[in-house]
Amino acid sequence: MRPLICFLLLAAGAAHAQNAVLPPVLTELRRDGSALPYAQINTLLSKMRQHGEGLFRMEFQVNTERTKKPLPDIRLAVRSDEADHPIKLDAEGRFDLPVLPEAEAKTADLATNTAKGQMAVRGTIQLTMPPEQLDLAKVRQILRVGRTLREELLPFYLRWLFPRGQGVRICSDTPTWELTWRENGQLMGLPLPQATGEREPDTKKGEPSRPCTVLTGQENWPDSAKLAPPPGTKLSIKL
Repeated sequence: MRPLICFLLLAAGAAHAQNAVLPPVLTELRRDGSALPYAQINTLLSKMRQHGEGLFRMEFQVNTERTKKPLPDIRLAVRSDEADHPIKLDAEGRFDLPVLPEAEAKTADLATNTAKGQMAVRGTIQLTMPPEQLDLAKVRQILRVGRTLREELLPFYLRWLFPRGQGVRICSDTPTWELTWRENGQLMGLPLPQATGEREPDTKKGEPSRPCTVLTGQENWPDSAKLAPPPGTKLSIKL
């Protein structure tokens, strides 16, 4: 299952934007009160920044499969009673959202030039850890911090935006993952098995996934057991 949290269905009427370079003429954008309240998004981003120990980030992306307007024509901003915050999309439709002061976030909404029901945005919890730095201590930290964020620090009505993690998924072109560590002066190596049926989150529907394995943190190996990743390895949270 793709661990995507499809929660921002944007809808707003506006004139067609003529300039493809940001920042756009922001008066062309209208607030969308039907989207998830920005104060809730802001709370999630703020909690992750304050208590996530630098392990997580939220990646937002226009879902082009469900969006009618061509990506280069889309304009997006966060609009509050105090300021406009233009959002820059990359070539793939990915973007970041700003963390606003709590008072400003209460009056903020997403704004777009896309007609109602013609645009969808998805948000995905991503790991910041490079594969070559992953060891079992980090796996256990990721799951512990994620559990604390979800169960203790986020309000109950926001927990669905940060699903419960079950492990760290490791995917690459070739299934040659290995954990290595030193024990009594000797270098130990342990191949990791491929997880049957596990799919990489970025895999397109109907296409085969790259091979993946999963570390749950419950393995009976030392914290120092470090991943030896094949080229092109990517990490993600198994939800």
